[in-house]
Amino acid sequence: MGRRTILTIIIIISIIALAVIAVLYIRQQGQAAESLIQPAGLSGDGADNTGAPPPDSMEAEAVGTLPDMVEVVVSLQTVPRGWRMTENELTTDKRLAEEVSSNAITNIEDAIGLYARTDIFQGETITKDALVPDLTQVGLQEYGPSSLIPPGFIAAAVPMDRLSSVAYALEEGDYVDIMITFSFYQIDEQFQTYLENAAVFNLEDTTQTEEGSDGENTAVSTNIFVLWPYGRFEELPTGDTVHVHGSETQRPVSISMILQNARVIQIGKWSPTEPVLPATPTPEPVAEGEPTPTPQPGGPLPPTATPYPNVALIALSPQQQLFLKYAVESNADIDFALRGASDNQLYTVENVDINFLLERFNIEVPPGFNYSVDVPIAKPTSTPIPAEEPSE
Repeated sequence: MGRRTILTIIIIISIIALAVIAVLYIRQQGQAAESLIQPAGLSGDGADNTGAPPPDSMEAEAVGTLPDMVEVVVSLQTVPRGWRMTENELTTDKRLAEEVSSNAITNIEDAIGLYARTDIFQGETITKDALVPDLTQVGLQEYGPSSLIPPGFIAAAVPMDRLSSVAYALEEGDYVDIMITFSFYQIDEQFQTYLENAAVFNLEDTTQTEEGSDGENTAVSTNIFVLWPYGRFEELPTGDTVHVHGSETQRPVSISMILQNARVIQIGKWSPTEPVLPATPTPEPVAEGEPTPTPQPGGPLPPTATPYPNVALIALSPQQQLFLKYAVESNADIDFALRGASDNQLYTVENVDINFLLERFNIEVPPGFNYSVDVPIAKPTSTPIPAEEPSE
């Protein structure tokens, strides 16, 4: 056997030895890694020797422990107290069941059309207590009339009576138009008083009398005449001068206008909600001979007659409210016109005065005649005095 053959055999044996060593090393490393990731209680072939559930059941148990979620209605934006909820402000979201009370609303349809009892913030869960169907009663009991004032409006008290209040048909929450009539009078620009002015005349009368040797004395007497109203002086065909004045006081010029879509906040005097009194116990029958027990105070009072209201709380925009205040303090005539429940339209309305009346109805006034529209003026009538009966 030659040297080359021996060298080849040695090389082949070395390669085989290295291959065997590499295989043994790889198997040893694989067993070590498997022992690190193999759960406790499992044998090398995967059999369970501890009675624990298989991996599939453990995964199922882990999925079942996820928290329960409930779909609730939430607010998409912050809405103020008294806001009427629509679909634009509502949506649904999932919340943890343990954090959701039984008072939460889960259906959007149950919240549409209701009013916010208090301010509701963006993302807040809507509850049944947060919404009310009738804001009038809740507002009066919890917040007073201010809860009924629409945004951008302010409210002020206005006097009313049976005619101006549509025969007392106004109620809280109604919308009305306010008709106002102003009376314009002519005044003196300097005195700022109603015309006609008054005129005062001082007439002096001078006489001379003799008194002894000292000479003559002069006596002066003054007569004061007041003409009211002043009127004017005219000369009659006979040549006499007369004083002419009106037979009545100055007639005003009336102009009527309207304020639209005002809200009635309250009718009559505001009274806070009174506490509920406990029920009066039924008195027990008293046996004969025993004294009658004295009733204890604190029971319900007997009903009293409710007077008709004479004031209304009306909400308007600030500018219109200031105009209404001016009308009240100017003693203008104010009447309310009740609107329909769903009518919030603003109409184009012209102010009405006597010129509007003449032009609108095509009334022709005879030339040379002045005219006025006013209530009939009652003329004074003399009251007959009964004749005295003859004495016997």
